[in-house]
Amino acid sequence: MRKLLPVLIAAASALLLLAQPPAGLAPAGPVGPDAVAANVVNTACAACHNLDRVNNKKADAAGWTTTVARMKGAGANLTDEQVPLVVDYLVRNAGSLAPAPLDAKGKAGGGGAAKGKGGGGGNGKNIQVLQGADIPATMQSFVQALGLLDKGTCAYCHEADRSLDAKPQKVTARRMVIMMRAINGTFADGKQHVTCYTCHRGNSKPLTEPAF
Repeated sequence: MRKLLPVLIAAASALLLLAQPPAGLAPAGPVGPDAVAANVVNTACAACHNLDRVNNKKADAAGWTTTVARMKGAGANLTDEQVPLVVDYLVRNAGSLAPAPLDAKGKAGGGGAAKGKGGGGGNGKNIQVLQGADIPATMQSFVQALGLLDKGTCAYCHEADRSLDAKPQKVTARRMVIMMRAINGTFADGKQHVTCYTCHRGNSKPLTEPAF
């Protein structure tokens, strides 16, 4: 038995080393229920609030239940089934939340800064649902998905001062991003299943019936 002891210790040490993630490898993002909750928070909370406001709130399960229920009553895009899921997620993660930006292909990702990268004439002001996104790349993905190259590109939705909400197209685009995130939030794998192109297919107005 004494002869086997060093062998057993060496084997156990090797298994422990194999169980550790490789150096420099980023930890995986949320999965399962947490992936759904993260998407819901980025949809329902960030639709009206900068996530800094959510991160700055300290509460237990009862406190978060009161807050989330109040937000639902005020019109937050939440179902009754999602409320306890979001409450549990906020209890464990509030203080370290980060927005899920859209990349150049219109896909949601994790991390990012609390404020979006400004682009054009808006100077980073009035960014409500794209905090943390690469704004120029995101706008380009909208242009491509909606086929706006011959419709004024940026001017299709924006005034010269791009922080203004004067054009209904901009307000609608913001609602569409929220809707898209809400749809993706219903998938438990946390992956992007729906993008702007899913419905628009290069048209500013998606078809509602077959084109034949």
